[in-house]
Amino acid sequence: MTEQEIIERLMEKHEEFRELKQKHAQLEERLEELQKKLYLTLEEELEVKAIKKQKLELKDRMNEIIVKVKKGEIQV
Repeated sequence: MTEQEIIERLMEKHEEFRELKQKHAQLEERLEELQKKLYLTLEEELEVKAIKKQKLELKDRMNEIIVKVKKGEIQV
């Protein structure tokens, strides 16, 4: 099973993974909004940094789940 197939099955059957993916997409959307601005306020700059950190944490957790599927620790 390819990684893309694993992700598709996790999206269908694994609630935590689905929630992580959705939250990651929401953060990406907000980040894109902020990056379109010509200038950012100090608060917006801090928000960008916080969003990037959150996205990385979510991505790490999603990757942990994918690795567990590959090892057979989680069935999909």
